[in-house]
Amino acid sequence: MRVSTSWTQQLSVTAMLNQQATVTKTQMQLSTGLKNLTPADDPIAAKNIMDFQERIDKTIQYQENADMAKARNGLEGSVLMNSRESLLRARDLAVQALNEAVLKPEDKLAIEAEIRQIQEGVLALANTQDANGEYIFSGTHSKTATFSSTAPYVYQGSGMQRELQIGPARRIADGDLGFAIFENIPTASAPPPATRNIFDTLEAFSDGLTGAVLPYHGTVNAALADIDAVLEKVGEAEARVGARLRALDNQEDQNESYLLAMRSTLSEVKDLDYAEAISRFELENTVLQASQQAYVKVQGLSLFNFL
Repeated sequence: MRVSTSWTQQLSVTAMLNQQATVTKTQMQLSTGLKNLTPADDPIAAKNIMDFQERIDKTIQYQENADMAKARNGLEGSVLMNSRESLLRARDLAVQALNEAVLKPEDKLAIEAEIRQIQEGVLALANTQDANGEYIFSGTHSKTATFSSTAPYVYQGSGMQRELQIGPARRIADGDLGFAIFENIPTASAPPPATRNIFDTLEAFSDGLTGAVLPYHGTVNAALADIDAVLEKVGEAEARVGARLRALDNQEDQNESYLLAMRSTLSEVKDLDYAEAISRFELENTVLQASQQAYVKVQGLSLFNFL
């Protein structure tokens, strides 16, 4: 079988080009830090990388939701604490108002003025907005003020709590409904069983102090009972907030552990082993240089050199 010089040269050129492609691919791996430059390099690995990245992205979203829920619940906790302090002061004033025998008319007016201030303050707290301008006690109607700003005070929020997904199978409320805290208070001020909100209670208490609502002692006693009832509701809400914040801390820890494991697994599948790649690159480059030098020498050979 005759082997032509051109065919031999073509084999050498093809081998050099293949080796050059191998060196170039390794250079690209080193520059990108990736094991596989295209899905065709390893289809199974490419599919796994997509799955791992999707899980990581979902978990990051769970963490962002948990952070949002923590901020909203933390804000609610602060609002509830301030509400409790204001209502305790209103309770002290109600007890003081029951001692009518020792109160002067100006004393009643002073109490009435302070009750008005407390009413306005608690109403403002019930209509608290977060950093995004959403009303934290309005549930899913977060763009609507929780209570109307003038008497009669009407609850305007929704009947559904807003929940956020914080784990693959876990959702949590980002706050309580204002209806459950400041509204729906069983009141002693009406003959049949009835409910009202704390703002109407304070309104009636204030009117009772000025003589606009009678009987005086009945009005003050009803206000005292309503204040006690809403203080109990505030305490229950504070307990729920604390429980949710603890649950959020636990879930965030779980999410962080999962993210760490997923990122480690993704790195094993996706990221280049630089030490191995550098060693391989040096070997491939040496082979390429050797083949180039051999080709140059073969090109210079001819039978005429031996005649």
